[in-house]
Amino acid sequence: MRMEKLKLLITITAILFSASVTAAQQGEAQSNTRSPVAVAENSWQFHVISVGGRLQPKSRIVHYTPNSGIVSAVTVEEGELVESGQKLFSIKRKDDVMNIYKPTVVTARISGWVSQVLIQTEDEVENAQPAVVIVGTEGYVLEADISDKDAFKVRIGQRVSAHTTGGMRIIGVLVNRSQEPDYTTGLFSLTFHFPNSQLTYIGEFVIIDLPVDRSKGLFIRRDLVIRRYGKYYIWIVNDAHELEAREVILGPTYGDLVRIDHGLKTGEKYLTRLTGREKEGMKFDVPGV
Repeated sequence: MRMEKLKLLITITAILFSASVTAAQQGEAQSNTRSPVAVAENSWQFHVISVGGRLQPKSRIVHYTPNSGIVSAVTVEEGELVESGQKLFSIKRKDDVMNIYKPTVVTARISGWVSQVLIQTEDEVENAQPAVVIVGTEGYVLEADISDKDAFKVRIGQRVSAHTTGGMRIIGVLVNRSQEPDYTTGLFSLTFHFPNSQLTYIGEFVIIDLPVDRSKGLFIRRDLVIRRYGKYYIWIVNDAHELEAREVILGPTYGDLVRIDHGLKTGEKYLTRLTGREKEGMKFDVPGV
C-alpha cells in the first residue's frame, strides 16, 4: 500500500508548471503578446506541484444499536437525506412478547445522507452493533501525500485550487500537515477541506495544485533572451527610441519565464517580438509614446 501511494505521488507530482499569482499578471502576459514592447515590472511567480486524493465526508457517524433485542422498525433507506434528530430505527426487547415496553428509538446525530443501512426489521441484534451510517453534508476532507522536499514550502491555511478528473474546478483550504513523515516512504500527509458542492461527490478523485518556490522579481519570456559567446542579452528600447543589446544575468526559470537578476530595471522597455534583424542603435518607435 505504501509503495502504491509513493508511485501515485511520483506520477502526480511529475505534473509541474508555472502560473502567475494575479489576474493582472495574466493580463500583462496577454498584453505582451499583442504589443512588440513591454515595460519591465515586478511580479510574483511560483512553481506549482500537484497532489491527489479522494474526497471523503467531513463527518461520518455510525449509529449503533443501544441494546440487544429485535429490530421493530427501520424508517430510513440508503441514499435518503435526513435531519438531525430524525428517527432511524427502533429496538424492542426480545422477551417483551406482550409489547409492554416501549421500543428504544435511535435518532440521527447529524444531518446528512444515509450511506448504509445494516439492519432490517425483525432482525435479532446485539448491543453496540453497527446499524445505520450517515455522512454529513457540511463538506469534504481530502488527504494527500507530499514529499519532504516540498512539505514545508506550503502554508497551512492557504487557499488551493483543485480539479476533478472531469475538469471541474473547486476551491479549498490546506488545514493541516502531519508533524512526522511516513518513515518508510519519507512522505508527509496533508489534509484539505473543501465546501459541499453539487458538482462533486464523495469518493471522487481530485488533483490539487500547490504553489511552492515563490519568487518576486523582473520576469520575461525565456525566448526573448539571446545567447552570444557564453553571455545573455535582451533587446532594450532606450529613451532615445534606439535598440540596445543589454547584457543580463539570469535567475531561476518558472515555466516559460525567467527572472532577470541583473541588467534590467523596473520601468525599462524591452522587445517582446524578435525578428532576427535587430541591430544595435536601430531606431524603434514605441507604440503610444
